[in-house]
Amino acid sequence: MNRTVIATSMVIGLFLGNAQAADKPGQASGQVAASGGQKVIKLACVGDSITEGFCVNKGMTWPEQIGRMLGSGWAVKNFGRGGTTLVSYQETEEFKNSKALNPDVVVIMLGTNESRPVLWKTAKTGFASNYVAMVRQFTELPSKPLIFLCYPPFVANDKALTENDFSEACILEQIPLVDQAAKDANVGVIDIHCALKAKGKAAYNDDGGHPNDAGQKIIATTVHAALTQ
Repeated sequence: MNRTVIATSMVIGLFLGNAQAADKPGQASGQVAASGGQKVIKLACVGDSITEGFCVNKGMTWPEQIGRMLGSGWAVKNFGRGGTTLVSYQETEEFKNSKALNPDVVVIMLGTNESRPVLWKTAKTGFASNYVAMVRQFTELPSKPLIFLCYPPFVANDKALTENDFSEACILEQIPLVDQAAKDANVGVIDIHCALKAKGKAAYNDDGGHPNDAGQKIIATTVHAALTQ
């Protein structure tokens, strides 16, 4: 069962009021033109090195790809910071800047770094509550953004794991905690994990943890569907 939460009408309706979706050739369903006084929707993409674009070719990060998919009605900003966890991300300039954007929509994809067994042993206890605390910093913004939490990406590494390797077993333990955080914070969920798992190792770089250009496209397409289907 695909557990992606789709909130198409909310994205358009909440931020555009009575503005009508543009009806122009080549525009995605639900896309809104920037011309004619209509509001441009600001999308903040929050995450770790996967969002930042580790080992990805220029222009192929998922925020860049979804920006092209969404078109001129959206302003997409990449606030990825490599090496961060849910807790450490909140100490970065990227987190500060993502809030300063006063976004209309926020998509958060964190948890991969915590999937290292050496970190997950302690991180799992407060994972859901820390996620809720982070989300509340966004919900308190003047823009009152619509927020989506992403299930962490599938880990395609089939090598013998050490305590410092990304672990699919730990990711699977995170997923119900993401659900709990989303429920407690009353925000949406996007199932990135399932989308990438369906494509397997072909969507990943050699480390099995960082999506390649094709994997980034899967992320972008999945998020795009949640926002504009």
